[in-house]
Amino acid sequence: MPLKHYHIFAGRYDRGMMAQDANHFEIKLDIGGDFYRIAVNVRSQDGSMLLSYVDENFQHEICSRILSAFPNNGVYDINTVAQRKQFGLDFLRRNMVGDFNNMIPLPNNMPRLDNDLEDKLRLVLDKTKADPQARIFIFGEKWKSTDNQDRYFPEIKDQGLHDIHMNQGNKNSHEKDNGVFQDGGLLIYFPSLGRWTVVLLAFQSQFNTLNPNTLHTDDTTGHRIKGTDESKVNLIIDNNVVIIAALVNPKGEEKGNEKILLLNTTNTDISLKKWKLADRNNQTFEINNNSIKAFGTEEIIITTESNFNPGNSGGTITLLNSAGLKIHGVQYTKDQAKDEDRLIKF
Repeated sequence: MPLKHYHIFAGRYDRGMMAQDANHFEIKLDIGGDFYRIAVNVRSQDGSMLLSYVDENFQHEICSRILSAFPNNGVYDINTVAQRKQFGLDFLRRNMVGDFNNMIPLPNNMPRLDNDLEDKLRLVLDKTKADPQARIFIFGEKWKSTDNQDRYFPEIKDQGLHDIHMNQGNKNSHEKDNGVFQDGGLLIYFPSLGRWTVVLLAFQSQFNTLNPNTLHTDDTTGHRIKGTDESKVNLIIDNNVVIIAALVNPKGEEKGNEKILLLNTTNTDISLKKWKLADRNNQTFEINNNSIKAFGTEEIIITTESNFNPGNSGGTITLLNSAGLKIHGVQYTKDQAKDEDRLIKF
């Protein structure tokens, strides 16, 4: 079953420290008069490294919705299915990292600067202290508070957030934590720059394969999809056909004029029979084109009767093959879609 107490904590960075076992970087978060500890995994218990994605100019459609819905710092329960679909992180379904090979393995801490997860976290968090309006949004599982002292920050109570990492694709004893739209992560907003920074982490064991990095999970349970662990299967599936552009805001009537452009990156024709496009609300459009030529492009026109709606206020577009597995996905912001009759390039 999924996480039971999925939350967003919004506040300001006070200070941080490496835990004694060096498996977590501990953050003391000020949410406006009250303090919580955020336990961020930086190493697996088996000693393996985490995969990480850090982007200091993160642009995603979810950012504006978060700012609008949570204007004040605090603790926010987003545990219902509807709340998770609206605000929960999902590395796979929200196309948050693009190609999963953008996630790189990093050690927890090593000599020298900016070469490990501790350094990455300290650098992005320390920058918030230069902007008094900067806000940190942290997604994860809230643990049950007690009146005891916190084990790392004894000046505060035992209360906080953990599972600040991808929470799907787990196997064995952690499979019970799997779910969709419940991934952990850090999103930092700098109002003076109008810019976001994101830190997303995942255990190597959560991926189907690591060469290349691939992830395929069930849309309901978040469990690993059987039959996608073999590298030969995944090499055929992922990124052979990619979305390169979209017209989501055509001039005049939108229905029947929205279009998606696909590119075949291989030297072989690929059948598109029963392939689909999915929007942010998981409304789909079945592609009627028979195939896409080797090294060729294909223009997909969204017909008027379709419920597929990329939208002009930001969204996601995901390409699914005939088995319903994600081949490629993109996302765009409201700002990118504001100009009429202009392609968004990905």
